[in-house]
Amino acid sequence: MTVSSNPRNFARFIPSEEVGTVSQWQFGLVGDPLRAASVPELTADIEPEPEEPVEARLARAWDEGYAAGFAQGEAQATEEGNRRLDDFVQNQGVEAARHLAALAIGLDGRLRQAEQDIARQVLRLACDLARQVVRRELASDPEAVLPVVREALGMLVMDGKPAVVKLHAEDLALLQAPLRDEFPSPALHWVADAAVARGDCLVESGGSVIDGRIARRWERAVAKLGLDDAWAPGEEEAP
Repeated sequence: MTVSSNPRNFARFIPSEEVGTVSQWQFGLVGDPLRAASVPELTADIEPEPEEPVEARLARAWDEGYAAGFAQGEAQATEEGNRRLDDFVQNQGVEAARHLAALAIGLDGRLRQAEQDIARQVLRLACDLARQVVRRELASDPEAVLPVVREALGMLVMDGKPAVVKLHAEDLALLQAPLRDEFPSPALHWVADAAVARGDCLVESGGSVIDGRIARRWERAVAKLGLDDAWAPGEEEAP
């Protein structure tokens, strides 16, 4: 078909052979609902979402189930742990506390025993020192036996019975004169006895014996302290 290039040539009739497919057009009112209903709506073709594979759905379901089971198991484990802790506090904790209390009491008893042992050891050490001091006194001062002889004779003079006073020979040589002056009774007999050590004395009268030996006096003195400590004879130390 030849179309005129003149834009103003709009009045020319179009032959039928030049007309293709046409449709009748009817003018109507603007906003006519009938007209609007006759116009087909243009809708875009929306493709459906692809269906999730079965394996993926199974994997997701497994993960969700695992997470839910883990959370539930964790909650149950926490609850069980708290319950066992409460049981321990109520039962085993009380028993443990009693056991610790018994240990504390036993420890206190052992501590007291240790204190007593230490005190006894200190007391024995003091006795050892005192023993050395007495030996030094006897070696340096022979007249140290005078109070012992006076005490023994004072117990017998009241009876007026004859008495024998046994001393070491050296002690008798040094002390006989002052003793005779202090105790002039003819019923007293002074005897030097080699079996009597320096600083010792024995007074015999009427079958009774007054033991003034240092060992016996020492034993009586330490017995008052709760000790059973013998005199343990040894060499007398020089001053």
